[in-house]
Amino acid sequence: MNDSRGPMIFELFKEIGIINQLSTVRFTKALAPDLNPSEFSVLNHFVMRGDGKTPSYLAKAFQMTKPSMTAIVGKLAAKGYVEIAAGEKDRRQKFVTITEAGRAARARGLEAVGPLAGEVMAGFDVSKLAEILPILQQLREFLDEARNVEDGLT
Repeated sequence: MNDSRGPMIFELFKEIGIINQLSTVRFTKALAPDLNPSEFSVLNHFVMRGDGKTPSYLAKAFQMTKPSMTAIVGKLAAKGYVEIAAGEKDRRQKFVTITEAGRAARARGLEAVGPLAGEVMAGFDVSKLAEILPILQQLREFLDEARNVEDGLT
């Protein structure tokens, strides 16, 4: 089946990808030297969705390899932003929880993007962003759900 909407979907994801690249570079600079975007994302995930997750769960949720997620969690633990504890039933299983220092680091990260937010508000019609935000959230929720089903996170 040849669907003429394919190129439009490609253009949508291309634009999202470019926006992601441009914003990630700016975000990385704003977070430095305390956090990198991957570390911030894990802390943000815990604040938004709850902690007490295994590194395997986090790797699936972030769609990365377990060794990559283990490295991120290890860096966060070394900074005192998360704690890693063995499971009660299976001591080999590890659970990651955010600390108060991690919550504070996440809050500093949010503050660090303040200047970027100010630039966007000064140079772009924010009402247009308010219009598209719910649509982007729906797209993210759709893609999240598809990932959850595919990776067994439901």
